[in-house]
Amino acid sequence: MYRLHSEALTSAAEDAKDYAISRGIAMHPSDLTKDARVPLPFCLFPSPFPENWFTFVYELQPHLNLILHKIAHSRIFLKECLSSIIEADEFTRKIFEIFEAVDYEREKKRWSLGVIRSDYLLNSNPSGGILGIKQVENNTIASGFGGIAPLMRDLHRFVFKKFGQQGFEHKLPLNEATSEIAKGIFAAWKIYGNPNAIVLFVVEENTFNICDQRILEYGIFKYGNKTKVIRCTFKDLRTCAKLKGDALIVKGKEVAVVYYRVGYAPEHYEPEDWGTRLLIERSNAIKCPSAGLHLAGTKRVQLYLTQDGILEKFVSHDVAVKIREVFAQQYSLDVAEGGDDAIVLGLGNPERFVLKPEREGGGNNIYGDDLKNRLKQIRTSCQRNAYILMELINPPSSPNCLVLRDRTAEVSNVVSELGIFGVILGNEDNVSLNISAGHLLRTKKVELNEGGIAAGFGAMGSPILETDY
Repeated sequence: MYRLHSEALTSAAEDAKDYAISRGIAMHPSDLTKDARVPLPFCLFPSPFPENWFTFVYELQPHLNLILHKIAHSRIFLKECLSSIIEADEFTRKIFEIFEAVDYEREKKRWSLGVIRSDYLLNSNPSGGILGIKQVENNTIASGFGGIAPLMRDLHRFVFKKFGQQGFEHKLPLNEATSEIAKGIFAAWKIYGNPNAIVLFVVEENTFNICDQRILEYGIFKYGNKTKVIRCTFKDLRTCAKLKGDALIVKGKEVAVVYYRVGYAPEHYEPEDWGTRLLIERSNAIKCPSAGLHLAGTKRVQLYLTQDGILEKFVSHDVAVKIREVFAQQYSLDVAEGGDDAIVLGLGNPERFVLKPEREGGGNNIYGDDLKNRLKQIRTSCQRNAYILMELINPPSSPNCLVLRDRTAEVSNVVSELGIFGVILGNEDNVSLNISAGHLLRTKKVELNEGGIAAGFGAMGSPILETDY
């Protein structure tokens, strides 16, 4: 398939672009007019992935959902875990201040919704043999592409048919991310208990990922056509959001569910927007995520969970053993936690590690010589507390054809990152929904460090499951 001559690849790529646009595998680029849509970057063919490891992490997801949900409701745990980073990182501190500002006893009884995505890379030896699978991170706010990821399976079925390929469809796993995430939002809307209340999507001023968001919005309608969704920016909410008692009122309508597709990075906020985030947090609306769940997705919490005995506070020993199998080695840079040794380790072996700041959205991690230089810069500063050092995962590569806007299709060696979606709905005492909720595969050229599609590094893909990978 990958050895097709260039004319055949070009023809197939152009057909696939048209298919992608017609199905909504598209984005709004910032350099074109408001109504313009172009294909998302994607791979022309599915990428091979070991079936056993796909199944392993898919079945882990409800346990990870529950761990993060419990952490979100534990002020003591979050304060202990995040104390040093709050001193060094203003953005995390502001989210934590909102978390602390609400009535904690009341908040424990309020329902919250998590749309979570856990990301993984296969880990391989120098000859490409699979050693296992390792978690890259947990995403607890604005976990994207749940609307578009299922469509990639359809696109790859189309490509197979185009080339007359048979007998592969059973290897393309079903992907119900859109319906399962929509089910979670609808379930939260129902639990709120007011049939006239609305769902609020908090969005960017200029939404790059508009198709993904709209597909999810339309998915909610399939569960309840009386469920009204409105979209507002933080700027909109400054003037149209208020509290009436504990109810959140936006544009004269009571809000049942607040679903954030923005708010995970400092640049998403102007100074007055922090007051809006606090106002929403104080309301009875079911937040996706709450400030607590937002904090549960931090790199520092991910690091903390790798410590001996921590997982057992939330799950059984047997489940903890399985989860530890996917943890990569991580190191704190805090002075009190052996941070000096970690810095020496990173300086001496920069090619073995990635330096991670407390940021989401892609393009923030630091590698190689840049890692070495940053460690030197922060070595004597409290800013070191805002980073973690993580073992570099070595994924195997495979050939694929990248299809990018306004470029000729080309075959490249790529690596793939698997995301598993999860949905959890509950309060401190009760969980009414906790499921794995579909998957996402993103690919990037093997020479690139980052794989975020929104950040311009990656491409959408889908897995083809292999038993003898």
